[in-house]
Amino acid sequence: MTLEHVSVAVVAAELAIMVLARVGTERRHWRHYKKNAAAPHRRDNIRLGPGLVYSVAALALVAIAVFSGIDFQWNIGTLSLLGVLGILVPGYAANSVMLLSTRGHRKPLKGWQEAVAYVLAALGGAAAVSFV
Repeated sequence: MTLEHVSVAVVAAELAIMVLARVGTERRHWRHYKKNAAAPHRRDNIRLGPGLVYSVAALALVAIAVFSGIDFQWNIGTLSLLGVLGILVPGYAANSVMLLSTRGHRKPLKGWQEAVAYVLAALGGAAAVSFV
């Protein structure tokens, strides 16, 4: 299995986690609409994650790109691909792990739950380098 296969698997897993989190938060919206249950949380949006997960993904992306010595062209296509697949998607997926762990409530994360989120962000950032 090559690095490209692993990278595609990581991106697919991140997208699956994001879909699971989105379906879970939408369930609260549906319950609120149909049964007048408690209103959905503002934190349900997977894009409102802590900035640290995006920083971890970006740092992993830069570290792998520098240490692997990849030579790529500095054009808008390459930079946007690295930005989306190396920073945004891993950040959204890490925040989705946090949402799934707490079920959207404001309770604090356990240490292992937070570690899983940051590892996922770092893996996603590192895997994005192979797409260039």
